[in-house]
Amino acid sequence: MRTFVASVMAFTAASMMLTAGTAIPGVQAGAKKYTLNNAVGKNGIEFLSKAPMEDINGTSEGVTGAFTLDPANLEATTGKIEVKVLSMKTAMSKRDEHMYDAMWLDAEKYPTIVFDVTSLKDVKVTKDGGKNVVTATAVGNFTCHGVTKPSTASITLTLIPESAETKKRASGNLVMIDAKFNVALADHKVTGKAGVVGKSVGEVIAITAKLFANS
Repeated sequence: MRTFVASVMAFTAASMMLTAGTAIPGVQAGAKKYTLNNAVGKNGIEFLSKAPMEDINGTSEGVTGAFTLDPANLEATTGKIEVKVLSMKTAMSKRDEHMYDAMWLDAEKYPTIVFDVTSLKDVKVTKDGGKNVVTATAVGNFTCHGVTKPSTASITLTLIPESAETKKRASGNLVMIDAKFNVALADHKVTGKAGVVGKSVGEVIAITAKLFANS
């Protein structure tokens, strides 16, 4: 009986070791919800369309969302980031109106673009000037124009534990995230005006996000 119990305990311990996630050294374990907060830093995205006839740069500050993160198991991170289509700007109002209409992003029918994060993979933690910096690939689903597709994003995450100094900005732990990924318009059935995609608008849009949150 003792041998059986010992075997079960050994198996359980081994299983826990196999499923344990990557940790940020020196940061208290425990899953916490982090909500995007402009008091921590200005949340926003930039998007770039590169095409033979022109490059189009755009931005959005209509970014909201939240995620759950455990410093002792970074792979288990989950969350949702949303961007309001009508907040997306390209520095040309007429072009923006076209971007919002039914032929392109159809803001009336599909008012938000969403990235649902289901996990992190390829997680690495390094030191940078005394701060723990996490690099990883965010795995999830990207929804645009009513079409959801599996997607990944390269991220760099910095977590700063709460202190008297950080409280001057916002309560709780602070998190800063830089993310990059690409979106193929065809994957989301964004066809636009005939002959425009591939000439004046790139077939693939490069997205860069800067996100700031507190627990």
